[in-house]
Amino acid sequence: MSDIVLPLPEQTDETYFDVSSARAALAAGLPVSFPPFEVLHVPGMGLNLCLNMARDPIQNAWRRGEFFEAEELGMVAVHIKNDAHIIDIGANVGNHAMFFATRMGAARVVVVEPNPLALAPLMANILLNKLESVIDMRFLGVGLSDASGDGFGMKRHDRNLGATKMFAGKGNLQVHAGDDLLRDETPDLIKIDVEGMEMRVLSGLNKMISSHRPVILIEVDEENAAPFDAWCTQHDYGVVQTVRHSRKNCNYLLTPGAVA
Repeated sequence: MSDIVLPLPEQTDETYFDVSSARAALAAGLPVSFPPFEVLHVPGMGLNLCLNMARDPIQNAWRRGEFFEAEELGMVAVHIKNDAHIIDIGANVGNHAMFFATRMGAARVVVVEPNPLALAPLMANILLNKLESVIDMRFLGVGLSDASGDGFGMKRHDRNLGATKMFAGKGNLQVHAGDDLLRDETPDLIKIDVEGMEMRVLSGLNKMISSHRPVILIEVDEENAAPFDAWCTQHDYGVVQTVRHSRKNCNYLLTPGAVA
């Protein structure tokens, strides 16, 4: 670590990594350039991992040789079949997506992530582990909400990349309703971790959820607890299990028709 110069999150912006140029290079069969990383080979995970933050909880779990939120991932694996179709909204650096692809035998994982600081390690982790045939990177660089919009930016968090929040009027990122952006997807599982925007994301996925009735793994901020309970009742989803890591939010595993 001493010889590796990692970025200061609070000083980065959209110029840190150009995901559109990287995708274009891949499509043309050209080399893709990434910023400097700390690179780990983790035999116990069977993965090679690119890291770019010194104090991030997910990346620190990898430094210990383990998946982040292993309890939640184990809960999901019980309820999802092999060859599942999964949408990972708020994919961050790829922890959950890589678990779905390598441990659960998912046939297709669609990753959605707007944070420029997360996009470089996310794409590098997919490519380095030869998972691009399973993990679809077409929707990197945009966010989800209840309607289309632009001018969004990310407020940097120097200790937790996954805690980066999106705000209107702070940048040039776009958001879209999931029913529009992902209209052709037929998920068995949707994972949502969007730092307080979860009710807007659920609203934007109304048609997909009503049509396909996927299992849902979702992080819910306490300020959204009441509307989330109402959403579950309205859509006939039940809470199977919960895991709380913080007073500020809680992870919920939902299945359609389950008794809360």
